[in-house]
Amino acid sequence: MIDDKTKISSSKMDSPAMDLLTQVETLNKIGIALTSETNPGKLMGLIVKKARELTNADGGSLYLKENDILYFYVTQNKTLSDRGNLKGGFKHQYELPLTEESIAGFVAVRGEILNIEDAYNLPETVSYRFNFDFDHENNYRTRSILVAPMKAPDGEVVGVLQLINAMDNAGNVVVFPKAVEPLVNSLASQAAVAIRNARLINDIKNLFKSLIQYSASAIDARSPHTAGHSRRVAAYSGTVAMAINAAETGHFADVTFTSEQLEELHYAAWLHDIGKIGVPEHVLDKKSKLSDDNMSAIKARFELIKTLETCRLHERLREKGNLEKDDLKKSIKAVRKGLQDKYDVICRINTSCFLSDEDLNILQNIASCRYTTLEGETRPYLEQEELYALSVIRGNLTREEYRQIQLHADHTLHIIENIPFPEYLENVPFFASSHHEMLDGSGYPNGINGEALPLQSRILAVVDIYDALTASDRPYRRTMPIDKALNILKEEAEKDRLDKEIVKLFIEKELYNV
Repeated sequence: MIDDKTKISSSKMDSPAMDLLTQVETLNKIGIALTSETNPGKLMGLIVKKARELTNADGGSLYLKENDILYFYVTQNKTLSDRGNLKGGFKHQYELPLTEESIAGFVAVRGEILNIEDAYNLPETVSYRFNFDFDHENNYRTRSILVAPMKAPDGEVVGVLQLINAMDNAGNVVVFPKAVEPLVNSLASQAAVAIRNARLINDIKNLFKSLIQYSASAIDARSPHTAGHSRRVAAYSGTVAMAINAAETGHFADVTFTSEQLEELHYAAWLHDIGKIGVPEHVLDKKSKLSDDNMSAIKARFELIKTLETCRLHERLREKGNLEKDDLKKSIKAVRKGLQDKYDVICRINTSCFLSDEDLNILQNIASCRYTTLEGETRPYLEQEELYALSVIRGNLTREEYRQIQLHADHTLHIIENIPFPEYLENVPFFASSHHEMLDGSGYPNGINGEALPLQSRILAVVDIYDALTASDRPYRRTMPIDKALNILKEEAEKDRLDKEIVKLFIEKELYNV
């Protein structure tokens, strides 16, 4: 424990200063380590760690400059970590004004390294003051401090690296030797470049991610009935993948997705339906078997038939002259009611999700009826293409329209494979385009089956079906209750269409609650 009674040793460490060759080799190794890490959070921790190793410092922290504020990001302290009672003192993104009143602020403003022998005994002539809060909260004693500006090649200070309590080989606090100042300055400069690069890479990733999410959302929004679908599939698939990573027993105990694989799955989930841009809008947004224009045409046709039949009935009755007026009214009423009943059946079938054999027979009988136009032409009550569309047994899409919907998986592949993904994301096109493939080979577009389907594709297949079943905005049916949707997933898994273990995990862990 470092306390107030501890005396600062001489300004020299026990070990001799590193020779020039060792310095160069050490900095080169640190530079390679820094440039290989692109995660901003991990990079900042690595910078402090390497700086502490270089100077044998007990603790260290890092600030980044944004506009006129210094934001605290990282703190490390061996003594407090060994005690197990590091209480923080500084919170994540603790803010300091960019002034010379604080030690870190002074270095950021001046752009010069600062080597302090004893933080509790600062000369009255300096503008900066030491903040005792951290020491008081953690029963710690800060003595020697070395603070270096992290300068980019253009001279801009991007942050501040602060090292606390240099230690000699005996564990005593010493002053940071002058000899290490150039090393720390050099490391801080390397850190500035690494941070800039990491920020740039992170900004590019965020821009790329935003473009993908915006594009996918825009495709979903072509129809109000699919809005939000890609976002939900991405959320479900990420939750499933993290649950697999967390599994310590069972089928997935030995399966772990790397951060790169999680990112790959995330992009594939967002992009899985982007191929729907190639599906005609009238098919994508189809709410019923026939369009509103088609139904309007049928309605007008039946009104015409009513008028024609009524007029002809009047004519026939006048020719016979042997029926009373009441009989005429009854006959007209019966004819009009019969036609209205037929039209009502057509309206009901048009919006139904399932066509029974009985309704199919009724529909075919209606279609077999004929009427004669004013020109004397005989026409059917229903045109052939209308009968064909109305005769769809399940759903509201004809075979040709369903094939157009299926083609969205091919379109997805062709669109995404032209995106220049980095190598670690090279599987995004395949994962995204295979979300309708089934384990038994009955899926599309390529009928892939069994082990040829990777785990990521299987995850997407499960969550895509679940969201399609439970979404509240589908035009062709009401929202399905969760328990019924989960039962359908179980049934599909029993038929070896969906992965049993993924479905089991999805249900048992209630991963649908995202």
